[in-house]
Amino acid sequence: MYHPYKQGYHTRPALEKLEEEPFHKDADYDNFIKEKHKALPRQEVELKHDCDPEIISTVESFIQSKADWVDPNSDISSIALQIQEDIAIHRTKDGKDWLAYTNISFPSSWRPEEKIGKSLVEIHSPVPGMNLSNSYKMAEACTQKGPFRRFVWTPVFDNKINLHPGMPKKKFDPENPFIKVKVERQITWPFPELNCFLFILRQYIVDPDIKDLYEACSAMNEEQRKYKGVEQNLIDAMKEMN
Repeated sequence: MYHPYKQGYHTRPALEKLEEEPFHKDADYDNFIKEKHKALPRQEVELKHDCDPEIISTVESFIQSKADWVDPNSDISSIALQIQEDIAIHRTKDGKDWLAYTNISFPSSWRPEEKIGKSLVEIHSPVPGMNLSNSYKMAEACTQKGPFRRFVWTPVFDNKINLHPGMPKKKFDPENPFIKVKVERQITWPFPELNCFLFILRQYIVDPDIKDLYEACSAMNEEQRKYKGVEQNLIDAMKEMN
């Protein structure tokens, strides 16, 4: 299981070479698929902005080749409902980059409809301390190199995998301390011949090591704590738990 909070909190890309398969089916499969179907009527899940049919077709074939449980006759909309991961496609062309396609059921406190068509810099502008000075250069690198993976994490106080901002979100209750960490594994898979990359997002809810989580949260600055929903009562409670 992944525990990236043990390395502290940071916003640098911290890309690693991907060693495992990009898609996998585990014991939580049925729950993930159920939650994806529940998200469809209440969220903007599938969105497109200047995404060529050839790109969509190539991504469909790629996922079918990597996830052998997917119906080979499925289109991308149906494929996305047969995998636990969320997917997005980011394009580069003529010195510009943009988010061209999303099928995101479990966004981590962001709205896909506000990000579609935007560059990497624009997409990540709300993240404190993230410096993407050359969006096109980074996006172009992702289309040519990889696959890579990285992790982001957030303390959470229930077992929900869907942190869409339109969904109710529990705050930390010091009287009934329930602490988990939502880990998002992010994979970039390059398609250099099409000048795009596939972004693959997988959510995990893990039981944290409280000492390591306390140290990571304590080291955040005020802006980072606000962004991640880390309040002083959580830090105080974790200190007492150590």
